[in-house]
Amino acid sequence: MTKILYVPLDDRDCNYEFPWLLSKMTEDIELLRPPYEWMGFLKTPAKRDKIWQWIFEQAPFCEYAILSVDTLIYGNIIGSRTHHYTLEECSQTMDLFRQLKGQNPHLHIHAFNLAARVAAYNDSHEDPEYWQDFGYDIWRYTWLLDKQSRFHITAEELQELTDLKEKIPSEILDDFLTRRKTNRLVNLTSVDLVKENVFDILTVPKDDTAEYGYAALDQIAIMDKTQKENLTDRVYCYPGADEAGSIIFARVFGLIKHHSPVFYVRYSSLSGSNVVPLYEDRPLGESIKWQIFSAGGICTETPTDATCMLAVNAPGKQQIESGNQKTGRIFASDNATNPEELLRYIHFFRKQYDKPVGISDVTMANGCDNIFMERARCHKIFDEITVLGGWNTAENTNGVVIAVLSIASYYQNWKEYPVLRKEADTFLLRALIADWLCQANVLQDFVSDYAPAHQINPYFLEEHTDEATDYFITNLRQLVLDKLDNRLKEQPVFLENIRFNWNGAYYFAIDAKIGSQHTEVYMTPEEVSCRFFFP
Repeated sequence: MTKILYVPLDDRDCNYEFPWLLSKMTEDIELLRPPYEWMGFLKTPAKRDKIWQWIFEQAPFCEYAILSVDTLIYGNIIGSRTHHYTLEECSQTMDLFRQLKGQNPHLHIHAFNLAARVAAYNDSHEDPEYWQDFGYDIWRYTWLLDKQSRFHITAEELQELTDLKEKIPSEILDDFLTRRKTNRLVNLTSVDLVKENVFDILTVPKDDTAEYGYAALDQIAIMDKTQKENLTDRVYCYPGADEAGSIIFARVFGLIKHHSPVFYVRYSSLSGSNVVPLYEDRPLGESIKWQIFSAGGICTETPTDATCMLAVNAPGKQQIESGNQKTGRIFASDNATNPEELLRYIHFFRKQYDKPVGISDVTMANGCDNIFMERARCHKIFDEITVLGGWNTAENTNGVVIAVLSIASYYQNWKEYPVLRKEADTFLLRALIADWLCQANVLQDFVSDYAPAHQINPYFLEEHTDEATDYFITNLRQLVLDKLDNRLKEQPVFLENIRFNWNGAYYFAIDAKIGSQHTEVYMTPEEVSCRFFFP
């Protein structure tokens, strides 16, 4: 049994739970996680001292470690945007990585450290409190600052930059810029740790990024140092965040098994690979290649050479928010795609090559494309594919789908491993319910209609948690019946429970079963935590 240490980016399921569920699809790998109660909660940081102690205790028994630098330095992803640690404090904590490697020279450390986002809106839920009033202005200021540094700024924009500097209170701007300076030091020190062979590989996901802005400036600094030190084969920088734990687990899995997955990538649109998705800084096709590369795989132009296929439902001209599909679609974009051909090709590929297929539905951000999913349902595609994703950003989706396919390609779709296959099918079921039925439908209805009518803040459910749970469960179970006929791959399926990470409707997590008798049980949060995280 190979043991892997894993410190997630935060306590949400996509970070804490997904890599662990991937490990359940393997026969001889154990993923060790810190106890859930140590992981913090939204703006409450993780118990870093406890986690560091746990790491040092477990490391002698592990061959690999997948470590979130953000969690171990700042407490979690939110902490990277809100902390007040000094440069000296962060440097001292970074030395712990050196101590860890020094005491455990056998340990292969795969670290990831975000280029933190700068949110382009006024909302302080996941950012400093002043983001409520100055969030957009700070984002715009940093965007223009980057344009200026590249000599791309116009005279009008230069005046806007000056005006914004005067508008944003100096103490607020100083707080933001001081934190970014500290974060960049951590980024660059992480590169140093690669040079020192403390880290085998460093992944730098760019959280909610764009062509210009502070994340772009961070990337320039990181990659300049990386190129100077000849580390381009060991430092990866590309859009993403919440999929990083999963994609790195797939990479480590491949190293353990001496397996490099070969992906045949096919799009629903000829132009889809060239579309720059929302919250990202480069064409979709380039980000997909980075995700595959980060997982330890390669791309091939010919399906015969592939060990698996990634089917991408891509936007024809531009990506839109999933929530907008109920109020109107971009028909010109629709006309630039042919999802029917993609679905037909999936049938062909499965029949011709009998290899795993995964669908990345990234036409929309933050939820599946309902029209595409209805087409897939009519084609009975769900019974043929191995994995599906359509959640959050394009790279969140792509990374998780690619991670599952990497494992599936090694086990040849788990033909000889029925127990592992059931874990994969359950993961697929979770995605169908969470990414399609919930995020693209029930969540949108709740936020737009039910929550306002009942005076519920979807970011802070609090005393309305039970009411929200009943709403989601009732509507989702009806959709599981209507859209899936309570079956997947000739087995009965059941939605068991919905949980709300960070006590908000946007951060839901689905518990579902496949192939077993349903028992309707409503549990307390404590009972759910015990059952779900410590089975």
